[in-house]
Amino acid sequence: MNSSKKTKRYQSSTWIKLCPIVFIAGMFVLEACAAKDTAANVNIKAGQSCSTSDCHPKMGKDAYVHGPVATGDCSFCHKQENKDKHIFQPIKNVEALCYECHDKLDMGSVVHQPVADGNCTGCHSPHQSANQFQLKGDGPGLCYECHDKSIGGGKFVHGPVAADGCVVCHAPHSSDSPKMLMAEGNDICFSCHSDKQDEFAGKEFVHGPVSDGCIECHSPHSSDFQFSLSGESTQGVCFTCHEDKKDEIAQVTVKHGGLETDRGCMACHNPHVSSFPQQLDMAPMDLCLSCHDKEYKHADGVSVANMKILLDNNSNHHGPIADKDCSGCHNTHGSKDFRILRGYYPKKFYASYNPDNFKLCFMCHNDTLVKDAKTTTLTGFRNGDQNLHYVHVNKTPKGRTCRACHDAHATKNPKHITDTVPFGAYQMPVGFTKSNKGGTCLPGCHQEFTYDRDNKVKNR
Repeated sequence: MNSSKKTKRYQSSTWIKLCPIVFIAGMFVLEACAAKDTAANVNIKAGQSCSTSDCHPKMGKDAYVHGPVATGDCSFCHKQENKDKHIFQPIKNVEALCYECHDKLDMGSVVHQPVADGNCTGCHSPHQSANQFQLKGDGPGLCYECHDKSIGGGKFVHGPVAADGCVVCHAPHSSDSPKMLMAEGNDICFSCHSDKQDEFAGKEFVHGPVSDGCIECHSPHSSDFQFSLSGESTQGVCFTCHEDKKDEIAQVTVKHGGLETDRGCMACHNPHVSSFPQQLDMAPMDLCLSCHDKEYKHADGVSVANMKILLDNNSNHHGPIADKDCSGCHNTHGSKDFRILRGYYPKKFYASYNPDNFKLCFMCHNDTLVKDAKTTTLTGFRNGDQNLHYVHVNKTPKGRTCRACHDAHATKNPKHITDTVPFGAYQMPVGFTKSNKGGTCLPGCHQEFTYDRDNKVKNR
């Protein structure tokens, strides 16, 4: 055979077979023979291809075909020890064989197990695939052959997982980061969530888990809760660290309304960073007024005033209000007392005197204010040395409560003296007029009464 007509390697899978010659009726006739491409007549060492209609007809038909298969060069990877047997072994171990063409990987400190085992074909098809990089499966489908599929089964699925992109976060071969992440710590999250990185910059108060790692609170794959939170609920995530608050809230009978919302703790606290202590979303007073800028009515019919209007319209603010600290009187999470107060405060106009009935006020004010019948120093509310706080409060059963004369938030009058006070369904006027040394009261509960600190007045 002329050498110029020899079959070129990779270009043809045909070859010549000699057929027996027989003599029939004085004629030489070639015996019919079918030149089928079978294992017995394929000489793979000569570079012939197995991708024939009789052997492997579908080979090379997928979207992504390995180079040697595409060129019909099976012998690039396989050897046939005996051409009479359909056994084709790799010419060397799989890892070494792949590195004949592919650059050897520069391994990180954490190596994917198939790579560590030298098993490239654990993930890649050596011949062809419908998937890019000749992967044996599409996206997570391949990963789930080994890894637990349930990690992506939550109601809220992380974007890369939903988009079948495990390799958005994980390196497929090796990494210098735990879990084969593409970057260390929060840097992997910031590669997508750059807005959060900008938000965190320069803030004075950083939530501990933000420093420790986003996955302290967020599930990186999926969750049954919004924002891919890793707890049983929004509060559940917080309570994994703040167990003291969990116990505190479990014991209260009156919860702060913010805790009852879908946002839970995040109604007041920023879960990432803040410019204010306790990770508050804004300055404490501003935070309270962001909700209490309207009137509320509870299910029991009790109204909570529009605090913003009350404070704007009344210049004499109670000490905690002046200090912009609502938590001076209110427990921000909950309480055993109504209106989440830090101590007991009678709801009504009258109450028998008992120090326990004035716990809230006595947190700041000295209880001797209502214990001593006579004084010249304890209070300015006196007629000569007659202690008028004692006169009003220290009685049984009809001692006046603090709310009988004072508003706990703000008033136009000095000493937090209110213009009116609820008495049953009525707003009873206090009728207070200040003087240089005392003042005059003309409430609905008694006739006009005048007091003077220096010169005791005899009232009728």
